[in-house]
Amino acid sequence: MWTGATGADRLEPATPRPQPPSPLPDRATGELHEAIVAAPHAGDFGCYGAWVFAPEQPLDPALVPAFVPTLPMPCVEGLAAEGRFEISRMSLAEIWRMLFSAASEGGVYGGGAHGAYGRRAAWWSLAGLSGAALDATAEEVERQAVQTTWFRFECDTEWFHNEIYDYGIVALSPDHRRIAVLAVTDTD
Repeated sequence: MWTGATGADRLEPATPRPQPPSPLPDRATGELHEAIVAAPHAGDFGCYGAWVFAPEQPLDPALVPAFVPTLPMPCVEGLAAEGRFEISRMSLAEIWRMLFSAASEGGVYGGGAHGAYGRRAAWWSLAGLSGAALDATAEEVERQAVQTTWFRFECDTEWFHNEIYDYGIVALSPDHRRIAVLAVTDTD
């Protein structure tokens, strides 16, 4: 399983994190949620979730490390002010490998959706995260995904078991007005 866990481009969010929780509502529709979680769903992972938020003002990518832990998501709920929260900038190629690996190889107890089915599930997740229309062509999804700013995070919360494959993917839209999150955990 390729999770992209490297030290390259690691960012250091402020510790302790003094910001109060964000009041932003989750804007993911049922269809959008299904698209974002398509890769871990195909891989039969233990637990996964997806959320989409629309900040009132464009969000500078440099502020994403401090912003993500404040979002109203179960995967960061209960994160202590000084708890472990690690986040790194990622390339689109690294994000693609994470999604494709999750879909095609599967989690600990899942066999994955091999070949074209794994690629299709990864592609749906990429489209949903990047904000491409769910009926977009491959070229449209690629164009949107290339312009998206990508991050990977890990943290110590009860939602993440931090035993096997636990990570989050954050996608900041090209206009910096939409942030989408996919969180994945697989335990035994």
